[in-house]
Amino acid sequence: MKELLLASPYWAVLLTLFTYAIGMWVQRKTGWTLLQPILVCAALIIAFLIITGISFEEYNEKSQFLNFILPMTAVVLAVPLYRNLDVLKKYAIPIFSGIVAGTIATILSLIAIGKIIGTKEMILISMLPKSATNPIALEVSAQIGGIPSLTVAMVVVAGCFGAVCGPEILKLMGITHPVAKGIAIGTLSHAVGTSRAFKEGEIEGSMSSLAIALAGMATAICSPIAVMIFF
Repeated sequence: MKELLLASPYWAVLLTLFTYAIGMWVQRKTGWTLLQPILVCAALIIAFLIITGISFEEYNEKSQFLNFILPMTAVVLAVPLYRNLDVLKKYAIPIFSGIVAGTIATILSLIAIGKIIGTKEMILISMLPKSATNPIALEVSAQIGGIPSLTVAMVVVAGCFGAVCGPEILKLMGITHPVAKGIAIGTLSHAVGTSRAFKEGEIEGSMSSLAIALAGMATAICSPIAVMIFF
């Protein structure tokens, strides 16, 4: 079976799409936010690779097409943002200042907590871009001397945590305004969190999609500065 799969150039792409479809079906059937499609997809792929004896390197090599088109799919998020352009204009200053403040607070709190508990510098540096979307986080991690593979793992963790718990945490904190909710989720949990934000409402989703781009830019600017100052 392993040899048959490796002979096909498309098996990894098809496996990823199929397992993600299963993840979406599972969440629709159960209604559990904990069962995010990306988590179910990752678990199924890991199980498949272990059972078949295929290495991650072989899977990763055959799935490069998905890595190539992933940044381009972000343009789809511009559609709901365009439909809510009046909201963006009305709250422009709070939106932009909130995203910048959220990005800076994320980086500084991560550094402070990491140094207090004695986290190794290399690991801490790799975690700095964790709230940016994957293409940006990978590039930033490589430029500041982090470990890109570790950064990817942290990006997934941050996204899944925001998708599972983000709206509930905001509700406990008394934050109910749709713009504030969307900006908070998008700034801290990028695309995975944005998928949950759209379930909260179109304004939440569109603001979260805006935050992905702006928080990514802020992360790309602030992370190298933080490394120069604190490391």
